Amino acid sequence: MILNSYLKFILCVITLNISAWVIADNINPQDLYPDPKFSPAEVVSMQMNALKNNDTPYKDAGIELTFRFASPANKKTTGPIERFRMLFDNEDYAPMLNHSSLEIGPINYTQDSANVPIFILSIEGKKVLYLFQLDKQTKKPYKNCWMTSGVIRVPTDWHESPETKPI
Repeated sequence: MILNSYLKFILCVITLNISAWVIADNINPQDLYPDPKFSPAEVVSMQMNALKNNDTPYKDAGIELTFRFASPANKKTTGPIERFRMLFDNEDYAPMLNHSSLEIGPINYTQDSANVPIFILSIEGKKVLYLFQLDKQTKKPYKNCWMTSGVIRVPTDWHESPETKPI
């Protein structure tokens, strides 16, 4: 059972890394917008790839793409874009910018929501765990699009306390 779960995790990581590479290689990130064809894993991969290369092709392009994939409810809490940008000055989310590596863990799906755990290695070499919460949108113009409703930095040390913060 443990071996089976481990193999599923490895396959998921390989598949997601290939998906992120194909998306990053074949499409200009500035042309990416919410679309029902993108799975929750692809949405998270696109956002994290953009944040990894935040200032390409211009300053804070990654943050702008990430905001584009935030759900309408999330944008009400975190927006406008100028306010959203400031979230990445916070020590909880700063590690996402220009991170060194990314692994996506096993995804927990329901029909209309998904939880996507990601493990990053920050530019400073610190391992950080986040949980992306995505919801399938029900209203136009985003009907059936997976969009990020929140991101939680998951404590990895006993002294850290979890706090849900939309991003």
